[in-house]
Amino acid sequence: MDEKKLGPLLSDEQFFGECLNLDYPGMEAVKEAVADKNYSLAKKEMASYIRKTLDADRFFEIPYEIPENIYKLPGESDAKAAERICNHTLVSVGVPCEYGKENTVDWEANPTYNGYKEWTWQLSRHNDIKLLAHEYNKTKNEKLAYAAAELMDSWMKQAVCPDADCVGYKTKCWRTIECGIRMGANWPYILFTFYKTPAFTDDILIDWYKSVYEHGERLSKNHMTGNWLIMEMNGLGQIGILYPQFKKSAKWLQQALESLEEELDRQIYPDGFQYELTTNYHDVVINNYQRFIEVAYKFGKTIPDTLLEKLSRACELDIKLMMPDGKTPDLNDGCRRDVKGSYEIRKRIIPNDKRAKWITEGDETGEPEYTSAAMPWSGFAALRTGWEQDDTWALMDAAPFGRAHQHEDKLSVLLYTNGKFLLTEGGNYAYDESEMRSYVLSTRSHNTVRVDGQDQNRRKTYAWKEEDIKKKSNLEWNFSKKWDYAKSAYDEGYGEDQDKAPVHERASYFYRDKNQPLLITVDRLSDIKSSSKTHNWDILWHIDSEVEKQTDDYIRFADADIAWSNGETSIIVGQETPEWQGFIATGTKQGMYRAVSCIDTKVNANAVRIVTVLAPHKAGTQCKHLVGVKASSDAANMDITLIFDDGSEWALNENTLRG
Repeated sequence: MDEKKLGPLLSDEQFFGECLNLDYPGMEAVKEAVADKNYSLAKKEMASYIRKTLDADRFFEIPYEIPENIYKLPGESDAKAAERICNHTLVSVGVPCEYGKENTVDWEANPTYNGYKEWTWQLSRHNDIKLLAHEYNKTKNEKLAYAAAELMDSWMKQAVCPDADCVGYKTKCWRTIECGIRMGANWPYILFTFYKTPAFTDDILIDWYKSVYEHGERLSKNHMTGNWLIMEMNGLGQIGILYPQFKKSAKWLQQALESLEEELDRQIYPDGFQYELTTNYHDVVINNYQRFIEVAYKFGKTIPDTLLEKLSRACELDIKLMMPDGKTPDLNDGCRRDVKGSYEIRKRIIPNDKRAKWITEGDETGEPEYTSAAMPWSGFAALRTGWEQDDTWALMDAAPFGRAHQHEDKLSVLLYTNGKFLLTEGGNYAYDESEMRSYVLSTRSHNTVRVDGQDQNRRKTYAWKEEDIKKKSNLEWNFSKKWDYAKSAYDEGYGEDQDKAPVHERASYFYRDKNQPLLITVDRLSDIKSSSKTHNWDILWHIDSEVEKQTDDYIRFADADIAWSNGETSIIVGQETPEWQGFIATGTKQGMYRAVSCIDTKVNANAVRIVTVLAPHKAGTQCKHLVGVKASSDAANMDITLIFDDGSEWALNENTLRG
């Protein structure tokens, strides 16, 4: 931090002479003071104008939104959190920092044990100050207004806007993602809450407007791509709407609106998935469109119908992927978000959307025409027995690598049944440099195949191309009344050297019997460059259940049986050496993970076919159990026989299952 500089950097002469449209209606007194170069009076008149003209009633017609990534202490109410914030104990990414009530908050500090950069970055999103504002609106406790004013004043002075050529991802307090979040989510709520309070003095209001203008310049010129760009343009667009007195407001609003519409074509696959292919950032993108559109509507701006139509398609992606518990799976750096809750908010901007009416109101006319759903471009197949909470759901990942936040997990499969995420995976974890973070990004934390101890490695040479958004994946599928089928292959390289000789082809067959569902996975593993070279293939399955019995042919869990056609199988739980295996994340804060059973089937072969069957059952009930699978290791063979503990067998053929 340059101690010789205090923000905002705009001088009074620059702000009043270059940034403001002094001919804007109602600013006559400001213009007169500026003409006399009486900037002390100009600030007084400008602050008076702000207090007279801001339309808080209109703004607060938009329902309150809890800030994304806000953290409170365990069991802490909003009132207790507000008291803590007033005493200068702030929490970011789940880690508290006690500055001391008499001390000024250091906005560039980092109290984490490992220098976790997200702590400092996310602190400057000002989620805590928005919480103070929300609590003030409930209590009218002026102590909260003074605390918010002091925090905002200290931030504006300490966090100096970077030079115009500073790229968007640089700095501790002015990354453009934080700029977009401040302008598009938190600062408007804070301003409309406190602008008339004694705590928000003339000086604070003028510094606020100066800082907002500096935000506008940075967002307009230094914006990034991907989900960041949507947050940035939401923020820039809201500046254009809520601060019409700036000379550049109309220009900034037009830039934001054009960019937001263009990005729907640039970032959203034809099947609706945002190109980062993560359920978290997919919804982050939609949420930022929502924020911008709601403010635009309330303040008399028009949104093109074409934008809303494209956005509606992106919203439906959550329904296509939805698990029986009503949540999205946490794909890549994803999250399990309640889809109905999301649509309760979204229907404010797409009120006539038939899916919104179905999922929020139970309107049967909006029920999807499909049960299982294939996404040909983004490469996912969601397989389900139905739409009820007691149905079973499976997912196959045949996706391209994605634009960002990717995991090395192609051909991974998931299963939700009996009210739980049974066949799970590493999940999403804190964006730190820990072993757990490396693990969740790796192939070994997913339900797919490793070769010679090596992970998939698309990341090494990956480069997104604009035309990729129109390119279909290599997903093949067919859905029928009894069986769903999905197939794909991975041939993009394993290990540091990106060895492309080993190829993994996977076909999944989902038996759509609600009372006795099955997930049959057939892996065909081969070396396309040699007919003699053998590889050590590891087929991994992460099952979140208690082991009851283990044999050479099957493993019985409390609520599922798993059996395989050949190979040596072991169970790994919570292993840290020689490498991490058998864990799942329980949240995105540091330290939030636990052990889980990883089933590892090992085979040494040049070319081989392996069939794995997962048969769920309700824990504690009497049922027929799967105890074996017979299937030829010859890749050309299509026959499969399931063996049950009552002596019965079920002969199947892949050609028949494919329909």
